[in-house]
Amino acid sequence: MKKYITLLALGLCLPLHAGSKDTFTTKIKPFLEKYCIECHGAGKKVKGHVNFKTITNMESAYKKHELWGEIIELMHDKDMPPEDEKQPTAAEIKMYTDWYTEKFINIKPRPGVARMRRLSTEEYRNSLKSLLGFDLTVNSSATAETRLEKSLVIKILPQDPPGKSGFSNDTIQTPINSTHWEKYSYLANSAIENLFSAPYRKQLEAYTGPISGKFSVTNAKKIIPKFTARAFKTLNNKDYVRRALSKIAADYKAKKNLEESTKSELKAILMSPQFLYVGSYNAQKKGPQIVSNDEMAQRLSYFLWGTIPDDELLKLAAQKKLLNKTALIAQVDRMLNDERSKTFSSTFIRQWLSLDEIKKMRGNNPSIMAYFNQPLEFFDYLVREDKPLLEVVDSKTTFVNRNLLGYYDKKDTSKLPQQRAPKGTESPIFPMMKMEMANTPYRGGVLTMPGILAMYSGNKRTSPILRGVWMLERILGDHLGAPPMDVPSIKQPKGGKLTFRQLFEAHRDSPACMLCHVKIDPLGFGMESYDYMGHYRKNSKDFDASGQAPNGDKFDDFAGLKKILLKRYDEDMVNTVTKKMFAYAMARKLEAYDNPVINKIAKKMEKGGTYRSLIKEIVLSQSFTQTFVK
Repeated sequence: MKKYITLLALGLCLPLHAGSKDTFTTKIKPFLEKYCIECHGAGKKVKGHVNFKTITNMESAYKKHELWGEIIELMHDKDMPPEDEKQPTAAEIKMYTDWYTEKFINIKPRPGVARMRRLSTEEYRNSLKSLLGFDLTVNSSATAETRLEKSLVIKILPQDPPGKSGFSNDTIQTPINSTHWEKYSYLANSAIENLFSAPYRKQLEAYTGPISGKFSVTNAKKIIPKFTARAFKTLNNKDYVRRALSKIAADYKAKKNLEESTKSELKAILMSPQFLYVGSYNAQKKGPQIVSNDEMAQRLSYFLWGTIPDDELLKLAAQKKLLNKTALIAQVDRMLNDERSKTFSSTFIRQWLSLDEIKKMRGNNPSIMAYFNQPLEFFDYLVREDKPLLEVVDSKTTFVNRNLLGYYDKKDTSKLPQQRAPKGTESPIFPMMKMEMANTPYRGGVLTMPGILAMYSGNKRTSPILRGVWMLERILGDHLGAPPMDVPSIKQPKGGKLTFRQLFEAHRDSPACMLCHVKIDPLGFGMESYDYMGHYRKNSKDFDASGQAPNGDKFDDFAGLKKILLKRYDEDMVNTVTKKMFAYAMARKLEAYDNPVINKIAKKMEKGGTYRSLIKEIVLSQSFTQTFVK
């Protein structure tokens, strides 16, 4: 399952649109029509949701750049075309491979197209909280053991679906609309009124200086430049600040209420594109260009903190010192050592591994939150302690609280301090504790965490197929298309007494199902070492966790499967986390011209790469430090 893209050595870099002839039209299109169109575009039914008839030239082919490498894998593994169909010759396969190598591997990397994107709902909440010094909350009469959403922002603004990158910070496809605008206005009013209220006098005076009696002209002159700099994410705001102060002065001269005039200007700041959007670039200069220091401060801050830049980043940007390699590395370390980096680690791992499914399957009460919080705490540890990339699936360290102790050997859990429930609460949220697993060999890494194992279980049964699909896509980075519409249902034959495993093996023998299940089943059934709640169990007559990986290696249980993953599929896992981290950092879908950059970083990471080294490589890359203006 090694990705074809990682096996090719990068040769002489060619332009993205190399060659004057459109080889897609003259060579690839006839190849697809000969071997693929019948199932993928000729009739009303389009298998796997891949319709080659919609791809008519190289421009549309680049938009589907992930597809062409998958085709090579399928041909290499003799999975496509189906074995009962006419097969391409060796010369045809070479022709296709040469085309793919030229157009998608040996290409010249370039940065992504310059753009501004709106803040995601989570980024907006974090930015407003950083700016105000407090979170906007709603009043709640919930009991201490009930976990309810208290953020006013999260309650009011629509949640962002994953963009084409797979992450919610990829908002380019969902710009601000009238619904957003009305809610931003309401939240801006709430933010300013709260800031000027008595409970938040300390936060207000951090901007205004001491307020003696009434709000004064001196207070207004102090808050506007400070508030603007932080909200606009740059110290280069002299013209805007001058106009805002002039407006306040004119209102004051006209005997209007000074505090209300200042509030009005602060709301204008919160409603401005400079606050609601991320990104800036020189539109006068076309082609690739180094990002500005202010843009770099924003990219760093929203990547590693999910919020506005702090004073140190703003000052470095104003002094034009932020683009220096040494300065960038120092800032990455400083920011990752800061508690605010927990926003990055929790958001990234939650969306990469679809951890919100834990809440959907198990509810949202405090005892269940242990299942959800465990992988978040663990991944934050991996980043903070700069652990190797593969430790995400194989580690002797984990994090537990009282709700999770039963999943681990007592020799390990007995060393932890006891956690007692406060009086008057039935189900408190206990903090996570770091634990070394010297006596729990069947745990280690996210794959064996109870919450993840319970994500796709229902009716007190495991789901090997859903577990296998999750691991294949999230850990190994192998995307599966939607199953065909004509997939036969899985039924027990009349009078039959087939086991759950035997039923699926019969289902897998169907030609329409075999292609995907040969990849899914070994992973999913290997995880049968754990029941629907994530408890460890040994093979029995009722279930069987043994199997054979697609590369032919056999295993008896999940421990054996994990050894195969670490030995045979280590490059796949490193490549996956590199791509995911890159997409999250850039907040956009990966493009063909990103491949050389990602491949280069992934190759470095295969030799003992750690989470901090991966983050630094991404930050120092051409993609992160440059932009491309059309």
